[in-house]
Amino acid sequence: MSGWFLEGLEIEGVRGINNEGDPLVLSFAHDAVNSVSAPNGVGKSSIFDALTYALRKKIPKLDELPASEGGGSYYLNRFHTKNTGTIRLTVRPDGGGPPVALTITRNAAGVRKVTAPANVDGEKLLDSLNRDFVLLDHKTLQSFIDDKALERGRAFAGLLGLASYSTLRQELQGLANTRAFNNHFEVKVLTQQETSLKASIAKQQAEAVAAFQLLTQTSLHEQKNHAAAVVKAHDALHQIAVLMPHCAGKDFADIALDDCVESIKKAEGGDGPARLATLRRQETTYTGQISTGPTDEDYQQLLALAQQRDVALSKTTGRLLKDLYVASRAVLTDDGWANKNKCPACEHEGSGPLLPELEVRLAAFQELEDCTVNFDSEWKAKSWADLRKLEEAHAVGDEKRLFATFAPKAELALTAADVVELWVWRNTLVGRATAALHDTKTKREALEKELPASLVAVTTAVEAARRLQKAWKEIDSAQASLAEVSSKLTVIARIKSFLDRASETFATAEADLSKRRLAAVEPLCQKFFGSIMYQPVKPSLAKADGSESLSIGLSEFFTLKDVSAQALLSESFRNAFAVSVYLAAATLYGGEPRFVVLDDVTSSFDAGHQFHLMELIRTQFARPMQVDGPQVILLSHDTLLEKLFNRHNGQGWRHQRLEGTARTAVLPQSDAVNRVRDATLRFLQAGQIDNAAPRLRQYLEHRLLEIIQKVKIPVPIDFALDDNNKQVGNAVGAIEAAVKLHKAAGDLVLDAAQQTGLQIQMASITGNFMAHYATGTTNAFSSASLQGVIQAIDNYAECFMCEDPPGSGNKRFYRSLSRR
Repeated sequence: MSGWFLEGLEIEGVRGINNEGDPLVLSFAHDAVNSVSAPNGVGKSSIFDALTYALRKKIPKLDELPASEGGGSYYLNRFHTKNTGTIRLTVRPDGGGPPVALTITRNAAGVRKVTAPANVDGEKLLDSLNRDFVLLDHKTLQSFIDDKALERGRAFAGLLGLASYSTLRQELQGLANTRAFNNHFEVKVLTQQETSLKASIAKQQAEAVAAFQLLTQTSLHEQKNHAAAVVKAHDALHQIAVLMPHCAGKDFADIALDDCVESIKKAEGGDGPARLATLRRQETTYTGQISTGPTDEDYQQLLALAQQRDVALSKTTGRLLKDLYVASRAVLTDDGWANKNKCPACEHEGSGPLLPELEVRLAAFQELEDCTVNFDSEWKAKSWADLRKLEEAHAVGDEKRLFATFAPKAELALTAADVVELWVWRNTLVGRATAALHDTKTKREALEKELPASLVAVTTAVEAARRLQKAWKEIDSAQASLAEVSSKLTVIARIKSFLDRASETFATAEADLSKRRLAAVEPLCQKFFGSIMYQPVKPSLAKADGSESLSIGLSEFFTLKDVSAQALLSESFRNAFAVSVYLAAATLYGGEPRFVVLDDVTSSFDAGHQFHLMELIRTQFARPMQVDGPQVILLSHDTLLEKLFNRHNGQGWRHQRLEGTARTAVLPQSDAVNRVRDATLRFLQAGQIDNAAPRLRQYLEHRLLEIIQKVKIPVPIDFALDDNNKQVGNAVGAIEAAVKLHKAAGDLVLDAAQQTGLQIQMASITGNFMAHYATGTTNAFSSASLQGVIQAIDNYAECFMCEDPPGSGNKRFYRSLSRR
């Protein structure tokens, strides 16, 4: 199956089409150009909106309205009492086979439902018909020219049948975006953990070197490997007689050093060894506290970052205003907000566009965010938070714990003044730790002089072993954590590398494919453009290697070469450029939808160029003259085009005209049994005269114009060209004048009864309805009298008909007033 034609469309309760209980029914020929015309406000655009919702699941022009206007509530006709919209599409396979009917409904809550025949996935079929060229209106043509090159290129990908590739390319680029990727995988956090673990390992390795030297009187670096160093440390303790029972049969890490201290205490008597051990541990603790944390250089770096952040903060006005600015930018960049000088928040109108100033203010917030990220990274990398341990050990009384206060919110609130205050407080704490270290060292040296040298040596060895045990244990733990973090970072780096390569490779392939298809579209676009404008102007399309952006230009503009299309082309030329691109792409890369719906695509053209475009569509683009071309459905309110549609009607062209109102119903004026007449009778039979009266006038106008067209009644030039002159009185006047002329010439084909009937029926119409309707006095009439008017209208039309063949009861219009 190669594609689908649109065979039929039924609409009820959607947008401007009420038709409650009597859907608007349109049928389309797949082997003809189809056109639907209607006066403004009758429902032509609602047909386009209904198809848009059916295929695209939304109506963008409503969704893009400000929230206060509730665009979603206007999907349904506001006069429809059941608050349900129904769209029924009948599509027929291009390759032959039965038609498929799909019914799409939407209720007042916005719930969409698709009903399809058994074994048919309705939504999937509708998705396959949703191609960019299928629904084309004037706004789409404008945006193609006015859009930025990148947005135009992405839209163009849909025309070439590459929408899914373009979407995948954008998704890959999004996944490979370094900032987004790192945020998702928390690369910054893992990197900081890795840095912190490496610093911790280096610190503990230095501690291990010092403790090993003190315990064994040899250098740790001289050991063959870690196992040999462990054996050496174990032997150093095991050789001390009093400690031998605690070391025998145990690994070095399992030796209970507190038990060793107790044994020394019992062997030597008194608590001197225990006090000495305690003093040595305190001395080690104070030394560690003093050496932990940032250096003077680290302080200067953090202070500089804090000062940069302060400057960035001074350029902003608070997080709440940032949210307001972001929302305002979204409104100002939306096409629905026409006045770009008017503030969406306060509605104050300035002297120039607000968006540039808004972008400056939002850039300041981005600068602040970047400074905050840099500050946070420096804070964590240099272990400023570790100073909380120093603070806990040496803050006294009710002193304010600055690190405990600031550390949890460092990334949000620290100013340069805060950093200075923290550093002053840190120096105070380091001073107290240094004093405590000096006091402890003095006490330890005094106690060592009191104790026997052997006892001091043994106690020193035990405390050195304790430090070594702790250092090696922490190194093992940190190395295990580091291996885990490094492994994660390695995997993440591989993923990032893969995404970068995949994104780059796919982008290149997509760009090359798009460029090849563009090369096929450009000459056909130029041909179509020439067939519309007939000027020495040649449009050009270009994409740089590897780029998504699509640039438009003019390779020829009269005597000029390679100039700007946006700068030189008038609106009609722009429209011709855009429609040529769309038609060319649809010709070459149509896909499953074998139909195209064009809504008011000629609105910027004069009459001549409208004709050229219609001829282009009829002869070079659409079926049936182009056997492989698409089925075209034209929606228009232009009266000149309607004359062209009527002229082509029946010659590879099918035309339908709509009449009605959004409040009541929209109906086609082209059925054998006229639906406008039937609907009017139903209103009259229900006693709803107000609803019937306007439709009755539409029916009368339709029948009079039908008589003029079928019997070839000559009309004045202003009647032919100006729809405002197509009033009932003018139509009746033209008909009566033609009848009188042919009667005077002696060649009037109407028999005596028909001539008499003309006078009788028109008198009934004018006396019973038309004159009173013009003055708004229809309420004086009964339903029965207006039903009589309908019959009089039909009888008047039959005065211009004959039986063919005679006696068959089948009536047709005379070929003219002088020919049967």
